[in-house]
Amino acid sequence: MQLPASAAPRQVEAFDASAWPALQAGLKQPAMVVFSTTDCGHCPAVLAQLRQQIGRRRAALIAVVMDFAPGQDDAMLKADPHYRHADRLFAFDGQAPALRHTVDPRWRGVTPYVVFLTPGSPPTAVTGPPSTAYVAAWLRAPTRDPR
Repeated sequence: MQLPASAAPRQVEAFDASAWPALQAGLKQPAMVVFSTTDCGHCPAVLAQLRQQIGRRRAALIAVVMDFAPGQDDAMLKADPHYRHADRLFAFDGQAPALRHTVDPRWRGVTPYVVFLTPGSPPTAVTGPPSTAYVAAWLRAPTRDPR
């Protein structure tokens, strides 16, 4: 299966307490955020599936690694073929339970956890691999301008 070309992330960004609100506030296009761990069995396939579904559409794919901190082994994370599907790569920088609570107080840390962000709309989330139909419907939905 040939995946559309994407530029691999050039850096590992800190996902700290301010990252989630800042990410949402600065959103200019739809984005899928995949919360992952390096030992997650389903996460690599989810990242590949989402990259393939995005194709040439104007949407971003963001990976957030929950079991590494920025600077811990950035070279390994950037070189990992699974995270190369992402447009941006973050790593948890702080206490994982508090960071998860910032994203969604109901989320208990199961991965993959995929959050769909659309400017001007509340986030929606899927625990586990999202269905192809769900992703396709989200990609077809009109984007609302938050202004």
